[in-house]
Amino acid sequence: MDQCKKKIILICSGGGHLAEILQLEEMFVKYDYVLITEKTPFTRFFSRLYNIRFIKSRPTGKKRSILFFTTLIVNFFLSVKLLFKHYPKVIISTGSETAVPMCFLGRLLGIKIVFILSFSRVNSGSKAADLIYPIADKFIVQWPDAKDNYKKAIFLGGVF
Repeated sequence: MDQCKKKIILICSGGGHLAEILQLEEMFVKYDYVLITEKTPFTRFFSRLYNIRFIKSRPTGKKRSILFFTTLIVNFFLSVKLLFKHYPKVIISTGSETAVPMCFLGRLLGIKIVFILSFSRVNSGSKAADLIYPIADKFIVQWPDAKDNYKKAIFLGGVF
């Protein structure tokens, strides 16, 4: 990568959150970027197209089991390694909980945090957004009604 380009990290879970991050491709390819997402059969395909690093995939389902918290801890340590390898100026995320350790570590290191609330959150929040909102330098929502839940948010329209 070009040494003159600013470094950024984009982090999100696979699926819809990744689809939203990929909508920003025109912007992020101008930077020395690393895209971090969960390792799944679906996301492995993108490693041929983008500069991707993988973290551990979340367990499926809504229930928070011991496996969920174990995965969070593993991803914390993977985030430390990835952060120091590609020390960015900015971390951009569309969520979900996959991004929480990276965003908190980034904040501790003085890295700017930009969080984009999922397009599916029209008038409700998310657990990851609730955690990252207080530490985000910019918190962007894709629907005007989403500002009701996040007063400091900026409405910029949808990424799609």
